[in-house]
Amino acid sequence: MQDVQSGPSGLAKGSLICGICSIIPFAGWASGLAAIILGIVDLVKIKNNESSPAGKKFDIAGIVLGVVLPWILSMIIIISVWGAAMALAY
Repeated sequence: MQDVQSGPSGLAKGSLICGICSIIPFAGWASGLAAIILGIVDLVKIKNNESSPAGKKFDIAGIVLGVVLPWILSMIIIISVWGAAMALAY
């Protein structure tokens, strides 16, 4: 069994960073997927006492951002394109 660190793990930090970067157009889906995967892997490690529980909030935030931000960005792009197309139609 490994010693558990006191701070958030690299997976937790990576999940949060990828979640924040998922707002980037066209790369957001890949970054969001990476945030979700890293967050879930670290949460499993925390559950098995292989990682510090200090990173749990980072993991949850990364997973939420990785799911929500690409959807918001996609909706903004779709609405913008649709609005521009409707404006050109009249």
